Amino acid sequence: MLQAEGLVKRFGNQNAVNGVNLHVAAGSVCGFLGPNGAGKSTTLRMVVGVQPPDAGTIRVDGLDVWANPERARGCIGWLPERTPLHPDARVEEFLAWSARLHGVASAAVGTSVDRVVEQCELREVRRRACRVLSRGYRQRVGIAAALVHAPRLLVLDEPTAGLDPAQVLLFRSLLQSLKGSTAVLLSTHVLAEVEAACDALVVLDRGRVVATGTPAEVRRQLGVSARLEMEVNDAPRAEAALQECGLSLARRTPCADAPWVDIVAEGMVTPEVRGRVAQALARDGVAVRRLDMEHGPLEEAFRKLAEETP
Repeated sequence: MLQAEGLVKRFGNQNAVNGVNLHVAAGSVCGFLGPNGAGKSTTLRMVVGVQPPDAGTIRVDGLDVWANPERARGCIGWLPERTPLHPDARVEEFLAWSARLHGVASAAVGTSVDRVVEQCELREVRRRACRVLSRGYRQRVGIAAALVHAPRLLVLDEPTAGLDPAQVLLFRSLLQSLKGSTAVLLSTHVLAEVEAACDALVVLDRGRVVATGTPAEVRRQLGVSARLEMEVNDAPRAEAALQECGLSLARRTPCADAPWVDIVAEGMVTPEVRGRVAQALARDGVAVRRLDMEHGPLEEAFRKLAEETP
């Protein structure tokens, strides 16, 4: 759905974005992450056609954003970091204006507004002026405006900023409802949102992509290790199985209900390695009550990036 290749943006002598590639598959949610100043918002502005790149190409649904701007932008829904609402317009008026701006036929505007009012749960405020809305409701109106023309690609820059926990859960539910029909490029600092919603990640640092892939692949690329956690009834045999599979013992703790023992192992932990450990334990007659692969938090990766940034 989105194919951006070799994006470059210069400000003076500095490359704010330097050779960035972005690929978002149709119907998927891609998290776009990185420390402050990494170039995320600049990249998003290029993708949606607000700011021209100095080099590179951007295609949405096969359309070049800069060679065919009107048609390409009609495929894009865009929520910038600061929600652009008209303060004196009522919510439904603002959404209707957004629909017409994006080329929705006059006869379909009312239906389109009703659809996004329901999607974003704006029924209670649809006739209120935008200026009296809370921060959370303003953000939800911005998301509704980005969705009102049923875009093929939805680009969101910090969409959960200012939302309370209940509204964050609503946003997660909305993203889930869009999967399969709308591609989403989501820039956020809330890593819990990434864990809950994203199929793939792209991590930017100092204008360059430093990791890309599934959340598990990105952790490995950024040096965040996974661990194997298990509860077994025979610690010596379990530790021998771990050593056989190339893992090392990190911690062993007796459980309250003997003979069970909680064991944590580290090393090159992958689903394949977990499977080999399970086979070795079964072969050696070790009873297993739990065998889980636990990923290190993404926060650890971003802490490392922050420490490396001059």
